[in-house]
Amino acid sequence: MKSFKHLGVALGFLAGTTFGSGIAFLFRFSPVQLMLSVALFGLAGILSGLLTSKIWYNRIQEH
Repeated sequence: MKSFKHLGVALGFLAGTTFGSGIAFLFRFSPVQLMLSVALFGLAGILSGLLTSKIWYNRIQEH
């Protein structure tokens, strides 16, 4: 389970920060808004990555 958690956090953080910087670029945010956007989307990515890794782990354990 530990490796699934680390993988979920890493991929979620990567996806969240990438998405947050893309949104900030499209809306031409100021530097402060850019940092806030990347941080918030990074945290959201971490949470979704943890949730996804937990769901995958539970599905693997069922089989």
